[in-house]
Order: sequence, then C-alpha cells, then structure tokens
Amino acid sequence: MKRISIYNEKGGSGKTTVTIMLASYLAYFCNKRVCVLDFDSPTYHFYQVREGELGIWKNPRSQLALWLKSNPILKPYDVFLVPTTTTGTYNYEDVMKFVMNIREQDYDYIIYDFPGRFSEEEPVALLAANGMVDFVAVPMDTDVQSRKSALIVCCALLDSGIPNVAFWNRVTRGEYEGNGNRFRKGAAPFTEYGIPVMKHSIREIKTFSRDSDELLFVRSTLCFPDKFIRQRCQFMFDFLEELKDIIDRADETLNQKFDK
Repeated sequence: MKRISIYNEKGGSGKTTVTIMLASYLAYFCNKRVCVLDFDSPTYHFYQVREGELGIWKNPRSQLALWLKSNPILKPYDVFLVPTTTTGTYNYEDVMKFVMNIREQDYDYIIYDFPGRFSEEEPVALLAANGMVDFVAVPMDTDVQSRKSALIVCCALLDSGIPNVAFWNRVTRGEYEGNGNRFRKGAAPFTEYGIPVMKHSIREIKTFSRDSDELLFVRSTLCFPDKFIRQRCQFMFDFLEELKDIIDRADETLNQKFDK
C-alpha cells in the first residue's frame, strides 16, 4: 500500500485535477485498488466532481455519458469525505481514527486530496508528522511564486524524511516547444537541494480542445479513456507513467537516488 498526495500550499496549482487524473489512471488503466480521501473542507471539490459525474447520465450528448454507456465499469474507485467538527475544523483523534480504518482495507493506493494549507493543525502536517504519508508530488507552474511555494513544500517534506518530486503543470504550447532553457533554470534550485524534478510535464489541457465537455471527459473520476488520451494528449500518458514508476520506487532514500 502506498499513501500519496499531489500537494502544494499555493491555491490553484492543479492539485485536485492531477489527483483525479492519477487516481483514474491507477484504477481504470492499471487495475489497482484506489481510494481517495478528500480533506478539502468545506468545498470538498474532488467529492463534488464524483457526485456530479454520477448524475451525468441525464445529459445524452455528454462525451463522458456516451463513453460510460459503451464501456461500463464494475465499480468506481472509492472517494470518502474526511469528517470535520461542527466548527469545520479537523480533530486530531478523529482524523487518525478515520485514516487508520481506511488503512485496514486492502487498497493498493490511498491518495490524500489536501487543502492548500500547511500549518501544524492541518491534516497534511498531521499525517506527515505521524508517518502516514509515503510520497508527495508537488505541482508548480512556470511563474516565480508557484516555484517558490513548491520549493518550500519540497524542502519541508525533505526535512521530514518524506520522498517527494516536483513537476511542471499547465505548461503552455510555446513553453513546451521552444523554451526548455526556462525549465532548466527553474529546476536549478530544486536540484541544488537534492529534490528531483520530473522529466515529463503536464501541458495546458485547453490547448488540445476548446470543448469543455471533452475536457471533463479526460479529467473524469469514472473513466480513463486511454486510447482517446493517447491520441489527443500523449504528454498526459507519459507523465502518469513516469509518476507511477517514481511512486512505486519511492523509499526513504528516493531524493538521493533519483537520477537528476
């Protein structure tokens, strides 16, 4: 069992979107037992995406509904809301008990969807401090603030002994095709601290389609249409394959062993 997270304390860095893609890839393409724990109170965005997709059948023109009717799945992977107190905060004992109960089940991957907060009272710090996080992948955009936030998170995880890797997210067409030097410079501070940066990145998905329904189809919690994704955005497949390999190889010395 691997307990993992896509995390950056900067809001809007793509944590939930990448979590959806990774969970669906592991469950529907790799046939793994996957569970997602949604800690993002009060919005619970991941859970809301799942609930919305369960009602998608009402739209007969939806790409997702059409695909699911032709490719039915036996059972979607599990998504659970992590309960909070009446004041909307997390109670230490309740969180630990909830996560420990999930650990008793036979999952291959437990994925935490954390909110972008990194204080000692937040679940990400609580679980990390108690040895219940095995690996973290940290997304970052090409802007300076996003890179700084990612570096802070990676260093904090490294100090806690948690293997982690940074990756580029929402890379534009122009950046991908002609500005590799910018990525090398941006990755330099990470490699100086011994933090690996993934070879593959996630490009701005809107660059391959303006159809919002088609984008939801790609980022679904109910399917992973691998042939469609290979045809339209091979970069996503390459990224997820690399990330799975890194996660599966992760141990306490990953950050020292990783080929920079």
